[in-house]
Amino acid sequence: MSIINKMHQDFEKARHDSPVLSAVAAKKTTQKTLLFVFIAILSASALGLSYLILTQEKVPESRLAKAAELPAPTADSAAAPQTAVTVKQPLKPPAVIEVKQSVLQKQPEQRKKAPAAADRQAADKKKSDKQLKAKVTTLETAAETVPVKAKSKPAVEKKVPQVKKTPHLEIKKAQLTNSQLAQIHLKAAEKAKLKGDLDGAAAKRIRALNLQPDLNEVRKSAALYYYGQGETDKAVRLLKKGAQVSPDYPDFNLMLSRIALKSGDEHRAYLYLQQHPPKVEGNLDYYVSYAILAQKFNKFEQSEGLFQSLLSQRPDNGRWRMSLAIAQDKQGKTELAVSSYKSALLQTDLSSKAKAYINQRLIYLAEK
Repeated sequence: MSIINKMHQDFEKARHDSPVLSAVAAKKTTQKTLLFVFIAILSASALGLSYLILTQEKVPESRLAKAAELPAPTADSAAAPQTAVTVKQPLKPPAVIEVKQSVLQKQPEQRKKAPAAADRQAADKKKSDKQLKAKVTTLETAAETVPVKAKSKPAVEKKVPQVKKTPHLEIKKAQLTNSQLAQIHLKAAEKAKLKGDLDGAAAKRIRALNLQPDLNEVRKSAALYYYGQGETDKAVRLLKKGAQVSPDYPDFNLMLSRIALKSGDEHRAYLYLQQHPPKVEGNLDYYVSYAILAQKFNKFEQSEGLFQSLLSQRPDNGRWRMSLAIAQDKQGKTELAVSSYKSALLQTDLSSKAKAYINQRLIYLAEK
């Protein structure tokens, strides 16, 4: 075995046996690692040189092995030529021992320092963690206390807040139409009539007519009331107003005609009926009065037409047939008049006096 190989074996054994080298952690700092490597190389070199010196000077093997804690040299190493290495200033064995002892003396201190340093690092880390946690807590508390400001939006996007109006009771005066107000007065008139207040009822009807003049039946009722109370002028004014507002309503002119007849003014009565004559159907009374007045004022042709209209509604009416014959007789329509007289005698509604007049006229017309 060569000396270099022997040095490597001794170095590896020393490293494994040395508590200093084995106690060092694998992940120490670079400076400490280099220091331990340097010390190991120095120790190995010192051991090698000591081994060569002791071999040359024949130092007792037991003493060298005890000092270096290495096994005694083998026969191969002893047989090596002693003149191969020449040392001018050999190192003393006590130096090697002193180096190793110094290393061993430092080992407990380093063991003590290593945990102490780790404890200090852990303590420093714990302290820094506490400080960091305290800062975070302080920041969180500050963040909670500081009000968050809303992000400002562009002026275009701002919306005007709608003010909610509190609900309140609002009473508005109802705007009723004239027709609705007129109906209110008519209801009041009915109530007054039920209580026996006829004057009050009539007054309320007049109020209703002022609001709604086309209430024809109400006007007719009010005119009859005032005419019955002797207030003829008031009744006539109501009827004339009604004839202007509703000219197609024939009862107003018919009532005016009858009031004029009762007052002795037959001509005025005839003029009222002549204004707006309605259709015959449903207005027979109107046409009877109109035909009689026309015949009285020698309007025989007009009277003839009016009685023919009446007979179209009631052909078995003897009086109307007799009146038609008279209108024809006055016009010189002898044949038509004789035929109408004879038809009138066949009806049962004629009086004996009317029949005697017809017979006399038939005799006179036959002799002509």
